[in-house]
Amino acid sequence: MGSNTAFCLVIFGFFGIYCEFIWPGRIVPGICGAAAAVTGGYFLWHALPTVFGLELLGAAAAFFVLDAFANTRFLAGTIATTAQIFGFLKLIPSPRGIRPVLAIPWCIVFGIVTMTLTWAGRRARRNKRSDLAALK
Repeated sequence: MGSNTAFCLVIFGFFGIYCEFIWPGRIVPGICGAAAAVTGGYFLWHALPTVFGLELLGAAAAFFVLDAFANTRFLAGTIATTAQIFGFLKLIPSPRGIRPVLAIPWCIVFGIVTMTLTWAGRRARRNKRSDLAALK
């Protein structure tokens, strides 16, 4: 399996996991998403990823987590999306690398979806706290 196909499996796998978070109890999207993400990650790992690409993807994950728990007004999510784009572009060495025409738009879509979901989650937590305060 090529690195471009493995990249698509990882991204679509995370979208499946997101669907499970949005609509809990529908087991199929979560299981299929996890299987796709693990399979894509396995084949990307066998393509001998670079340390720099892995570091950028780790930084992207850290910034996505920061965006989920702190109100950074989408700054951390934007930095995470940018780090994710460069991380996937630098992940596999050049002849077998992930094509920019594939990585850039899908990482942007993934970043927008992730930032939207984290914003909705922060808003739901804030509304829950204000509802609990009103009950007391």
